Amino acid sequence: MTGGRRLRIGIHSDLREHGEQAAVYRSTLDLFVRAEQLGFDSAWVRSYHFRRASGTPGFSFPGGLPSPFTFLGALAGRTSRIRLGTSVVPLPLENVVRVAEDAAVLDAISGGRLELGVSNGGQPPIAEALGVAFEPDPARKKAAYLRSLGALTRTLDGEPVNGTAQVLNPPAGTLAARIWESALTEQTGRDSAGRGNGVLIGTTQTVPAEVTAAAYHACLPGAAAPRVGLVVHVHPARDRGTALAELAPDIATVYAWGKDWLPPADTLERQAAAINVHYGTPAQIAESIRAFPAFPYTTDLQFSVGYGTTAAAQRQQALDAIAAEIAPLLGWTPQTQSA
Repeated sequence: MTGGRRLRIGIHSDLREHGEQAAVYRSTLDLFVRAEQLGFDSAWVRSYHFRRASGTPGFSFPGGLPSPFTFLGALAGRTSRIRLGTSVVPLPLENVVRVAEDAAVLDAISGGRLELGVSNGGQPPIAEALGVAFEPDPARKKAAYLRSLGALTRTLDGEPVNGTAQVLNPPAGTLAARIWESALTEQTGRDSAGRGNGVLIGTTQTVPAEVTAAAYHACLPGAAAPRVGLVVHVHPARDRGTALAELAPDIATVYAWGKDWLPPADTLERQAAAINVHYGTPAQIAESIRAFPAFPYTTDLQFSVGYGTTAAAQRQQALDAIAAEIAPLLGWTPQTQSA
């Protein structure tokens, strides 16, 4: 459990808002710069490749950013303190040596601020578009992921690359100790803890988030500091009814995407709960998050403030409300004010 440790808060973005994609990138960079000014601890971006040819640019669910290292490199140049997180890099779709190189360069230019989130994700149509072989068998896919994760860790640690005489340049320093794994199941929570990595728990878990988080804490070596990142979507409004009405199209879209593994939900309220949306006044949002069973296990709370139909001004207002009201009610103090 989190005990007396300082709760860290971050801002998390899928970059899937309506609008021309370059404008979305620029507005999100502005939002993250503002987050640093408000004392947020970290900025996280979710990455996905491509969109369907018939999709709408800027709302290519579930995400709009194929190159997180490039984006975070731009953010590194506009900030000086905030941590920079990938949430997440899907290793089955990537060349892990190139991931290590991109991560090492970003970590170097940002002054050691990268938090490297990875996953065993990837879908057959995306792999096909990338020209990457996709392993359909879950057990073999997991084994391949573990080989890739091991190679990534060893490369970041400075070991020779793929048995050659080459080593990573620039050196990655302590970056291997800042790997986080996407953890959707109880077993992944256990395994990630055993590897000494952090876990990232999202809004569409295949088991309840608290199950994964509890398994992680139970299996973490005694000397290791826990790292549990939990994504919560928040939507401040004058009351819960107004907030729910404003979010209705996006809740329906997200729930429909994940309905095959999410809890059954036959009302909008239940669908919002199933995807971890917290809405209403700032006090109501803080109360809702405190009551969320995974929250006591959380060390890094990541706030998502925008879905596809959320305007830029609304995202800015939500960011300000988190820093001024919601996060302090959860026990957070801005990094600029902490020891």
